[in-house]
Amino acid sequence: MVPFLGNINLWLCLFFCVTQAINFKTTNDKNILRIKKISAYCLLLCSLISFFSLMYSYVYSDFSLINVFQNSHTTKPLLYKVSAVWGNHEGSMLLWILILSIFNFFIFRLINKNNLNFIIHALKSQALITFGFVFFTIFTSNPFDKMDSPQSEGLGFNPILQDPALAIHPPLLYIGYVGFSAVFSLSIATLKLNNDEKILWHLYMKPFVMVSWTFLTIGIMFGSIWAYYELGWGGWWFWDPVENASLMPWLIGTALLHSLIIVEKRKSLQTWVLLLSILCFLLSVVGTFLVRSGILTSVHTFALDPSRGIYILLFLGFLGFYSLTLFGLNSKKYFDRNYFAFFSKEGSILVNNIIMVIVCSTIFLGTIYPLLIEMFTNNKISVGEPFFNSTTIPIMAPAILIMGIGPLLAWEKESLVKVLRKSLPSILVTLIATITIFLIYRHYSILGIIGIFLAFWIIFNSFSHLITIKTKFSKGMIIAHLGIGLLILGITGSSVWQEEKIVRMNIDNKTQIKNYNVLFKKINEVEEQNYIAIKADFSIYDKNKNFVTKLEPENRFYLVTKNFTTEASIHTNLLRDLYIVLGDGNPQDGWVVRIYYNPLVIWIWIGAFAIFVGGIVTLTNNIKKFKILHL
Repeated sequence: MVPFLGNINLWLCLFFCVTQAINFKTTNDKNILRIKKISAYCLLLCSLISFFSLMYSYVYSDFSLINVFQNSHTTKPLLYKVSAVWGNHEGSMLLWILILSIFNFFIFRLINKNNLNFIIHALKSQALITFGFVFFTIFTSNPFDKMDSPQSEGLGFNPILQDPALAIHPPLLYIGYVGFSAVFSLSIATLKLNNDEKILWHLYMKPFVMVSWTFLTIGIMFGSIWAYYELGWGGWWFWDPVENASLMPWLIGTALLHSLIIVEKRKSLQTWVLLLSILCFLLSVVGTFLVRSGILTSVHTFALDPSRGIYILLFLGFLGFYSLTLFGLNSKKYFDRNYFAFFSKEGSILVNNIIMVIVCSTIFLGTIYPLLIEMFTNNKISVGEPFFNSTTIPIMAPAILIMGIGPLLAWEKESLVKVLRKSLPSILVTLIATITIFLIYRHYSILGIIGIFLAFWIIFNSFSHLITIKTKFSKGMIIAHLGIGLLILGITGSSVWQEEKIVRMNIDNKTQIKNYNVLFKKINEVEEQNYIAIKADFSIYDKNKNFVTKLEPENRFYLVTKNFTTEASIHTNLLRDLYIVLGDGNPQDGWVVRIYYNPLVIWIWIGAFAIFVGGIVTLTNNIKKFKILHL
């Protein structure tokens, strides 16, 4: 009964998308508003019922559904029964539809007699997007499809996805991805405005950009944390195509967010903002295609029939052709000929925008090019970390340098001498901090020097601006910039000074990494609800033979799925991570042990969280400002 209810409501979502999108023959604004209201409310209600119907089926192990049978088991903990709802393709599409309908609802809530035409156009675009994904879900990926013969047990769930960080990673990431659909719809509505309609469209758009960018940030962070401790390879970013798929809209979203500041302050870059708004969502759909098309092999992807990817590609082509054609035809009315001085706040934002777009284009090329080569020639080429590091880092360095000084600049032109005078204290403190760090770690490289200098440059400039700031509306931005500095500090330290040691150890053997001694004490067998494991016991001592910590990496075997996984054990402080992974072995020959010394890696997560906090603060302030203006 519950799956039937979920399926019926999924079909009703399709119906209410149609009623929201089409024009009814009525000249009465009240009737139009009533129809749109019913459609928006019912679309949200039906998507909620459909989504929670599937969740109910997972919690109560209804193996009459193919989706539940393939991704669950009665012995699975409740948390992972719930997270399995969006841990597979079909269920994740249902979550995608739910978030689309939530953003659709908030667009509708903006409607009033002064913006009726504008919001209705936005609702039509949002309904079109939602229709496309609901249609795709119903006809190619329906999570309520029934088994021919119901089973008493399921096949289980991928063990490496049974993790708290990954349980919340997809919903956060989807808020970011799907949130840009609202930005896309508002940009389409803006392009359809008549010349005599004076709507402050950028103020409607900014909260949605903030929500999307902020949650995309925290979603990427949780995915990175999961990859760091779950995959057992000692790193936090692999330049995997699916990782890149989330990074690209984040980069364009960052450029869009800063461009909106110029539109608000100077009424410039309006055409640029509309283009970035379109590109943000198109890149989000590109990410959806990469994950769901079956053309990639990755722990992040859903293994699917490539024919499903063809639908997404066609839908992406339709959205791209429609939106970019509309932009080409109607964007001229938003074009301005204002020129910016380089040494000004708007000049620094514009330069950073250009750099962000170049970096995104470089990542896009490195991600898509190997796929095109394989598609047309059947030859495989690898584009990995060396390419991305050697191209993106030199491009990003000037942007980071400008990011540190941008908040200190004034609107309009400012003299170079005045800029240098303002920056001198930060330059001196940055140099002192950089030299101190290198004296501590005693390892020098060009990338290390550049990275540490830029990190401290942003950190000290942000602190300086935070102290002298006069308006609360800029505080969130400065916190986010501070987070970027901390992020760069962690990235540089963990990349430049990481040490790795791979050894075969027997019980009571010792080894050393950096200034730490590692003693292999024992092996234990453990049995949990849905797996059995061997757990190693390592004691860590410093160079003075003082006990530091105990690390217990595991090798797990999941009985239902017949999968083996490794569970890293990590000891963290503000200066470094000690990271141990237990490999294959036996009591006679010993075990392969991988040990990593990862300096400053905790600052990556602290920095990302600070960016998230900065986004929330800015979002809160913008919502307050929006309400004050009675839009």
